[in-house]
Amino acid sequence: MKGQYVMSGIIVIALLSGCSSPSGSPNTAASNETDPSAGAGNTGAQTLDLLVPNYYNDTEKKLWEKVVNKFKELHPDIKVELVAGEVKVESGKLTTMLQSGVTPPDAILINAGPGRVKTLSDVNLIKPLNELYTKNKWEEQLRPTAYELVAGEENIFELPHTLDAIMVFYNKDIFDKHGVTTPATKDEFMSMLEKLKEAGVSPITVGARNGYAIGWIFSNIMESVAGREAVENLIYGDGKWNAPEFVKAAETLEDWVKQGYIPKEAVTLTQADSKFSLLSKRAAMEIEGTYLISDIADQKLEDSMAAFTMPSFIEGKTASPTGGIGLTWVVPSKAEDEDLAETWLNFVLSKDFSEITLGDPTYNLIPASSSSASIQPAGAVLAQAIKDIENGFGYNPTVFIGPEAKEAYYQNLQGLLGGLVTPKQAMDNIEAGAVKDRAAGYQVKKK
Repeated sequence: MKGQYVMSGIIVIALLSGCSSPSGSPNTAASNETDPSAGAGNTGAQTLDLLVPNYYNDTEKKLWEKVVNKFKELHPDIKVELVAGEVKVESGKLTTMLQSGVTPPDAILINAGPGRVKTLSDVNLIKPLNELYTKNKWEEQLRPTAYELVAGEENIFELPHTLDAIMVFYNKDIFDKHGVTTPATKDEFMSMLEKLKEAGVSPITVGARNGYAIGWIFSNIMESVAGREAVENLIYGDGKWNAPEFVKAAETLEDWVKQGYIPKEAVTLTQADSKFSLLSKRAAMEIEGTYLISDIADQKLEDSMAAFTMPSFIEGKTASPTGGIGLTWVVPSKAEDEDLAETWLNFVLSKDFSEITLGDPTYNLIPASSSSASIQPAGAVLAQAIKDIENGFGYNPTVFIGPEAKEAYYQNLQGLLGGLVTPKQAMDNIEAGAVKDRAAGYQVKKK
């Protein structure tokens, strides 16, 4: 029975109360079970079961409740059971749940990436959605970039929910106090770092203990130092991690630590530690995705925080925020109600969904739907992020690379920050992981 899943979701959340992920807070265990649609009038209604990432905070939870209530308004005959829990494929918890005898939810919102989706599709844990794409004309309802990133293979197993924009978040009060302005060139960026350091301010905080967070800053460095074309060739073509332009990017990260622009203790900090340093004005900047907006709103810091794109270090080039598909919907193979999942996914792509999310200044994600493109976000930081990706975005490699390369990527960037490997050694080790992935048949194709 479908009720089995709800109990399973509660257990998963309880067990993972100490975990953290780039799409969820570690402090939401007991409060994450919610049914915003529960109440009178639902007796005998069909039940749509959904699993979404752990909430960052109560602000994000309340926004999900608004979304579900809007869905209920449009579909009063459908009851919604919304459970927040662990959705990172890497943890193995999600795979275990889908392989168990427990009836899974009708749709799951997971951290995106070809490697993550492939892990589930290769063992038939999620359904191909080709027929639904054709039936509902989903290609037309997605931003072109979002569709291109998922449509390279014969079967499509996901429906993009959001696009990431990983940028430089900064504290305006610190900048104003020390006469620092947002930089437009490499020289201005480096001058800004030095000026903040001389003033006794920690320029950049990084929660490198969490691999994904060190990946965020390095993806920005790769975009600025190596350039988007080189990174794109690395992901889709015959590029190599130990090519000179990527070694140079690694040298840049190493130099920022040596110069004191990134504290050496960053390797021991979690992403939560790093975020606290930024929001409490102990550090001037942090490289992160728009998901930080929810925390900014929750702590009522909207007037103190803003974001900019790290400038290109290549003469004549313009850099963009890095990213890819941020969160994406999948439908479990054992889901009982694909028709309800289809109804929900059509809602996610609708203007109704875009209006209720983008109309809330606390919303922290960029919708992947084409319907959202014509709506001005209420939040200033999100509006800036969307503007900055109008001409495309750079690549956050962790969304695209295979499991061996990803493990080597995180470990060696942490090692680089801690002085355990040289830039060349780090890139050689990541390339060795990529070689193993290629030998195993891992390849990302572009439409």
